[in-house]
Amino acid sequence: MKYVALALLAPLFVFAQASAAPEERESVGVWKSESPDGNYSGAMRRMPAIGIPDKSEFDGLRLEIFPIQEKKPPKSLGKRYFAFDEEGRVAAKVKWTADSRFLVFTTVSSGGHSPWHFTTYVFSVSDKKIVCLDDVIGPVVDSDFKLEGPHTGTFKIDDQFPRGQHPEPLKLDISLLFSGDQKEKIEKAGTGQPANQPADKPTVKDQPSTPTPKEVRR
Repeated sequence: MKYVALALLAPLFVFAQASAAPEERESVGVWKSESPDGNYSGAMRRMPAIGIPDKSEFDGLRLEIFPIQEKKPPKSLGKRYFAFDEEGRVAAKVKWTADSRFLVFTTVSSGGHSPWHFTTYVFSVSDKKIVCLDDVIGPVVDSDFKLEGPHTGTFKIDDQFPRGQHPEPLKLDISLLFSGDQKEKIEKAGTGQPANQPADKPTVKDQPSTPTPKEVRR
């Protein structure tokens, strides 16, 4: 009788998992959501390190964006629009802005390094680019963030040592991250000068403030 009950409950469990909100599925390394306007589908998942078994600290994340060609069920996706890989980090929180122009996501180290630091990225649909928010406003020290209006975000940053003990909220017009002038972006973001390189990343000479999008390796 017990096994019959379990067999009857199994489909309900699978349905509950499939119907879970994106924030619930992030805990197991999977996120999937359509943009609010229904034009794009975003998917992000944890990618195990290839050729390094039992070394989860080297796991990374993969983001893929697809256009939605047919919005009515059954929906169909077009050719992949954008892809991004990041090694050593996995998603903490992922969310579209209300106007569907940007996808914002915070990350944590897959190896538990610098637990105070939540490297944050913003993807622009129109620019097909990703900007590392830390390079513009300073180290983000909280995985949570708030989005309001069309594309305004509030993030917690901390430029003081020791990191993570003096978090301050900073409200930012996200569209400024993709303006042409880096100095203008920083000034309008409310900071006086570019932030120092985060402690858990090596110093790189002449590192661009707007990284070139990383295409998925085939």
